[in-house]
Amino acid sequence: MTGALLIAPFIAWQGATGDAPLPVSRIAPHGIVVVGDSITARYNDKPGDARQSWWSITADQVDADVTTFAQSGSGYLRPGEACTGDRFIDRTLAYVGPAPSVFIVEGGRNDWSVCRGSRQVTAPDPQINHAVDRYLDTLQTYLPSRTRIIILGPPWGPLDPTNGLRVTSIIQSQARSHGLQFVSMRGALTGERVVDGVHPNRAGSLAIARRVIHALDNPPAH
Repeated sequence: MTGALLIAPFIAWQGATGDAPLPVSRIAPHGIVVVGDSITARYNDKPGDARQSWWSITADQVDADVTTFAQSGSGYLRPGEACTGDRFIDRTLAYVGPAPSVFIVEGGRNDWSVCRGSRQVTAPDPQINHAVDRYLDTLQTYLPSRTRIIILGPPWGPLDPTNGLRVTSIIQSQARSHGLQFVSMRGALTGERVVDGVHPNRAGSLAIARRVIHALDNPPAH
């Protein structure tokens, strides 16, 4: 299964104070930051584990350190589960401070709705659009130009395809209008790659990781 992920090494070697050199990622020498929802938050960093996250699989392939800022139920618009917690934009530690080489946003699956008190109601397109636009503006304001920002299309399982197309279209349009790399996840989470119609199993996490690794290895032409 992991053989499908084998790609050209992304490793440069530098001298170290110990007995052996330390690998340094050519793609992300200053690490990767991931902001996300439960598709990032619910998984671990244990190689080969059934619940190893897509970001962990990606990190293994590019020899990069990854820091995650993720919360189940959250998104560009919506705070976490039960309408508590925070939105992506509220996680200021992710984009203020030492800048990573790569900043990846994984989310949007929860943004079909907005909180009204403790309830979730359908979010109108303009409200979703404003939330995505504001967050991407914020990232471009605070992150230096050397940080590569990658926007993932929401990894959307087979449940609620109508909202999936609606939210994905908004995020894709905003990513492109901001001049940011957009990575489509359409078809990544098929029925066989999810455990509950939404969250990936091992095969689903591998499918997401493959697309991210390909995107990292193929920056858009400017």
